[in-house]
Amino acid sequence: MTVSPQVSYQSIAARILGAERPSWTMRDGEAWCMITPPGYRTRRQGWKLHVSATVVSAHEVLERAAGVLVARGCAFKFAVSPSVTADLTGVRAARAHSGKFLTAYPADDEQLRVLAEELHRATAGLAGPAILSDRRYRPGSLVHYRYGCFSAPRELDDEGFYRGRLQAPDGTLVTDERNPWFSPPAWARPPFDQPARTRAGAGGGPVLLADRYLVREAIRHANRGGVYRAHDRRTGRDVLLKEARPHVGARPDGTDARDWLRYEADVLAHLAPLGIAPAPHGVFEAGGHVFLAEDLIDGDNMHQWSADGALRAGGRLPVPAAWRLARDLTRLVDAAHAAGFVLRDLKPTNVVVRPDGRPVLVDLECAVRADGTTTVMGTQGFTAPEYLSRAEDDGLPPGPEADCFSLGATLLHATAGINPLLAPDTSPERPPGERLTAIVEAAAPDCPALRALAPLVLGLTADPAARWPLEKAAAFLRAEPAEPAISSGPALGDSALVGPAPAGADLDRLLADGLAHIAATADPSAVHLWPRPRTLPEGDPCNLQQGAAGVVAVLDRAVRTGEAPALEPLLRTAAHWLDERLSRTGRVLPGLYFGRSGTAWALHDAARTLDDPELAARARQYALGIPLGIPPGATNPDICHGLSGAGLAQLHLWHATGDQRFAERASACADGVLRLLAEADGGVDWPLGPSYRSELAGSGSYGFGHGVAGNAAFLLAAGRDLDRPELLDIAIGGGHALCAVAERRGDIAVWPKGPGRTERTGLDFWCHGASGIGTTLVRLWQETGEPRFGEYAELAARTTHRDRWRLGTGTCHGVAGNAQLLLDLAAVTGDETYRTWAAEAAACLHARAALRDGRLVVPDDTLRDFCVSYQVGLAGALDLLLRLKHGGGRSWSVDPRPAAPEGR
Repeated sequence: MTVSPQVSYQSIAARILGAERPSWTMRDGEAWCMITPPGYRTRRQGWKLHVSATVVSAHEVLERAAGVLVARGCAFKFAVSPSVTADLTGVRAARAHSGKFLTAYPADDEQLRVLAEELHRATAGLAGPAILSDRRYRPGSLVHYRYGCFSAPRELDDEGFYRGRLQAPDGTLVTDERNPWFSPPAWARPPFDQPARTRAGAGGGPVLLADRYLVREAIRHANRGGVYRAHDRRTGRDVLLKEARPHVGARPDGTDARDWLRYEADVLAHLAPLGIAPAPHGVFEAGGHVFLAEDLIDGDNMHQWSADGALRAGGRLPVPAAWRLARDLTRLVDAAHAAGFVLRDLKPTNVVVRPDGRPVLVDLECAVRADGTTTVMGTQGFTAPEYLSRAEDDGLPPGPEADCFSLGATLLHATAGINPLLAPDTSPERPPGERLTAIVEAAAPDCPALRALAPLVLGLTADPAARWPLEKAAAFLRAEPAEPAISSGPALGDSALVGPAPAGADLDRLLADGLAHIAATADPSAVHLWPRPRTLPEGDPCNLQQGAAGVVAVLDRAVRTGEAPALEPLLRTAAHWLDERLSRTGRVLPGLYFGRSGTAWALHDAARTLDDPELAARARQYALGIPLGIPPGATNPDICHGLSGAGLAQLHLWHATGDQRFAERASACADGVLRLLAEADGGVDWPLGPSYRSELAGSGSYGFGHGVAGNAAFLLAAGRDLDRPELLDIAIGGGHALCAVAERRGDIAVWPKGPGRTERTGLDFWCHGASGIGTTLVRLWQETGEPRFGEYAELAARTTHRDRWRLGTGTCHGVAGNAQLLLDLAAVTGDETYRTWAAEAAACLHARAALRDGRLVVPDDTLRDFCVSYQVGLAGALDLLLRLKHGGGRSWSVDPRPAAPEGR
């Protein structure tokens, strides 16, 4: 029978269960609906079945598959709604999870073999994509199989996430690898005979497609298919090959990624003769997949080109280069419109800039004829918001004014690195043009290229009634650019600061509203005290990285400084919530951020603020029980996951309590860090020299979160406070090495992620790059007085100040964490310039904030969603605002002198 797509999945399952429904369990979750028979007891692991589907076929697949599974008494789950199915099968879906519409959990391998055949027969002829992580039961079948966990993981993995762990025959636990290829553990014997390998290149040799295109390398992989560099044997030229997999991105009209790739070839055939897009060479099929061969454009996409251009120019894209780009892009868009197309998805990654600076439009599958019909497509932030937010998909394409918005948003990103994505307001929403105007006006004074093009950017991104047409944009650009009079930045101590002074009232509101949002979203009855980040795997609900500990620390600071004394009851509730969770059994990891060391630190500080000696005593006892793995169990040496972070917490608790046991444990952590680094198989390197000691070379990177800078920061604190000069010497040697591997660019400095990582040069994060490295160098400077450390700490600070508009909002990877370095330097040098720069960084957070139920709330690192987690969400931003307003030391650091008293 044919099932109406208007019928819910759950109603189909309920009807099939029929009279048996009362004895079976049907439970909706966030993404899945789980169906279990009476008395069901899940297995730990084994071979399981997946059945794929599209949004069109899903109802019928469920109807047929559920009948088989219920008749056999087999537990199963399916996507909870059509929107989840669309996400699982979309072109941007995670490849390791793609296509898994339904999962069956057989009681044993014998039942699995029976079910595989019956499900294959029941769903034969229906549509569904291949599941990349699995092996197909038979060619063309919707039924696939893989070996993995059957139940939700209840134990943390080594990285601090709840991810499946398989038990090997010898009893050891290994990660349940969910790769976008079939990768069962070596000891798991497949339940079916392995099919013969006939695919070209299956043995690892070169792949020849259409007897013409020799694939040289994969440029990128996506769920829709790969993008490859290939050699055309017929012409002798290299070409770009784009792949589309069957049934991926399927739409209600029956089209999928293959149709869109053929459509793109047609668009290129019309636009390439105009010199604005690559020329198509042909469309062909191989193995059921569709491929498009087109010109390989030499150059970088605009996202990379503008970032590299800014770095080469000391952090800012030169005005002449930005003006030429604006002229050329305007010309390309105008030519596309003249040819009868609206692009809809113009953005930096869909523009390649040739070595001579000329842009070319690429990835044009969203382009649509102005007189045609289509479904709504585009990219949030770059596609006109009034088009993406259409209440109903009426099939009508947008007008050319939609591309005008995209042009303005693209130029905003190219000139200042600003992602134009706006986290959504709740009703009543502010006009997007108004919000973008606030960002441009705040960023332009310190960015010459944006300042020069600001009238154009603002005109193009204005709300529809006031938006500039292309003719007005072209007229503006016919003038020669006037180089804005702007310094490269103030001299230290100079009161004539670049950029607008942030309004104190604005930051006060941002702080007050953020704290109110934390209070409004707490749920002590939930597994996570505050909703966890939806874009990350589920982690420890108690930890500092994304759990409750970081939020508790911010509440503690707000109460302790007198900023929000009314939050003391919430602080007490949250602290006791943590205390209760810590009493539960389970794996305990040592790290400061992903482990439980930060949790014990936060809980003890909160207990002291609450004047709760019994709670403080339990926090101390918990901290003394955190396993440090010294010896025999080896662990990670870094700040985030391992012994450097655990050692900092032990040092802090020693200072807070005077209990010598914490000092002994901190010292043991230092010894363990050095042992693990000495035993590391590979690591970083640096130039040899008398000051460059080798002990930290086993670190995984140069950065603070996972590498040299963080390990050196811990050894510095331990050596200083525990009177172990050899640790101090090692930390100083690491500092000299970090200075040696820096690359100076004008008045800023950038660092690679690690040796040979040239593609990651220029990162400016707390965990990797200038911000975190500067965090260590400023402390080395304070301890030793070594001018070189001060010089590079200040260069790192300038880098963070320049990059404040390019980054997200978070502490780990964004503005909130980077501005903490500026406050560190203000405290060490007494120079108020750094404090003002930190306030300007806080103004970036204000400009990014969205209205949520009347409160101004900073979004998380995605810029589109909200969470209160410390490292990736709101709490880290509030910690910055509290320190900026009330002073005091940097959270999660053990510094030589106690901070000035904070409130009570």
